[in-house]
This record gives sequence, structure tokens and C-alpha cells, in this order.
Amino acid sequence: MSSRPPYVKDERTPRFAARIGYRMEAEMGEFIVYETDERMFFLKKQLSGLRPVTDTHIYAPNILLTAERLDRTAEGDVLVCGRTDAGAEELAACKKLKVHRILADEKFQAANARLTAEGALGIAIEHSMLSLTDMSVLVLGFGRTGAAVCRLFDKVGAAVDVATTASPRPAGAFARRVTSASSADLSVYDVIVNTVPVKTISDDRAMTMRHDVVYIDLASTPGVNLTMLKNLGLDAEIYPALPAKCSPESAAAAMKEYILEVTA
Repeated sequence: MSSRPPYVKDERTPRFAARIGYRMEAEMGEFIVYETDERMFFLKKQLSGLRPVTDTHIYAPNILLTAERLDRTAEGDVLVCGRTDAGAEELAACKKLKVHRILADEKFQAANARLTAEGALGIAIEHSMLSLTDMSVLVLGFGRTGAAVCRLFDKVGAAVDVATTASPRPAGAFARRVTSASSADLSVYDVIVNTVPVKTISDDRAMTMRHDVVYIDLASTPGVNLTMLKNLGLDAEIYPALPAKCSPESAAAAMKEYILEVTA
């Protein structure tokens, strides 16, 4: 007979493995989400339970980061943001932060433009007394957001014109006519959507808009004198970070996809 002692299960193994697992977990970083709007609230929930390798600070894409906002970051941390000023740039370089600019990502831009267009459509439906098929819509600009707006309004049956300085060919696939902001007859439109971040409509021309027009500005800088239009009693407003207001959970999901890709 063998003199080997009978097998005895080593109860220390699982405890040892647990200690190793705990130590590895403890060495992981955290997703630090700064909740400045409802979208960021949903993003924090969607990232719950996930751990990056390094502490990752996440700001809303529309926030312009200053050096003061980066006071919680430590050397070597990861930063996900939209825009930074000169002070934040200098501090990020000093702290050796790894900066990911979400607004530079093509996939995120496409998703954000689609959600912005859906938000603009919702505003038009809510504020106009007309059905979509009776609406005459002018879209100012045919960049990423302008194209998404034009495509969506055309898809639901609105009559869409585009004012752009770019080649008329791409816009012509969705618009009845392609014109310029300076020559468009603003008096014939029920809804005007601006996506160009500069003033494109003079005060004199803005006064030719219909009294019941719905003016929706999606740009970071309004394309018209909004104060004047409001004083005239027109329904005119700028809607920054529209996805965060109209579809915050979907907007958070688009951010999450980007964040997991760059922190993998």
C-alpha cells in the first residue's frame, strides 16, 4: 500500500484567490462622472460596476473645461471631455493627463447629430400648429447636424429647403431646393432650424419671418438676433446640448460606447 496521505482539500486556496482578486480590484481605477445634466446622471448609472485601469474623469461634451474644474485629477489620470481652455490644457500637460476629446470622434459625432435632429423634430412638433406634412422647413447649414436634421424632416414628410455655402449636390438628395442664407425668402417657412455657429441672418432679414414661425437654433452661437425675435413675439430659442435634454439615456449610451473604447 502507498504511504501517501489521503488527499485533503486545501481550504486556504479560495481565501488566497479572494485576497488576490481583492488586491487586483483595489488597484483598478474608477469612472468619475461629473453630473452636470441628466445625460451624465444616466451615464453614471450605465458605467456602474465597471472599472477602468486608471481613474477616468468624464465631463459633458458641451462643457468648456477650465483649470479649476480639473482640481480633482491626479497625475497620470485619464480625462474624457469635449473642450478645454488654455488653462486646462496647461494643467493637463503638467499633470500628464491622458486626454480623450469625445467631440473629435466620428462615431460619437454621428450619434450626437442624429439625437440632435430627433430633438429638433420634437420641438417642431410641439411648438408648431401644423402637421409635419404641411410644414415648410428651412435648414441653415449642411454640416453633420444640418444633414441629420434635413434627412429626418424629409423622411417624415416635411418640405425641406437647405441654405448652405457648400456644394448643393449632397443637400439636393433630401431638399426641395438648395439656396444660400442671404437669398432665402424667410417669409415662406413655418420652421427654421439653424446649425451654423455664426450670425447668418441680419436683423432686417430676420424681421421678414412669419409671425408664427418656429425658430430652432442648434448652434453654439445663434445665427440670428434672438432677443429681437423674442421682443417681436416670435417663438425663437437656442437649444444647446439638445440630446442631454430630449434623450438623455440614449445620449449617455453614445458616450459610454466611446468611453469604453478609449479606456479598454
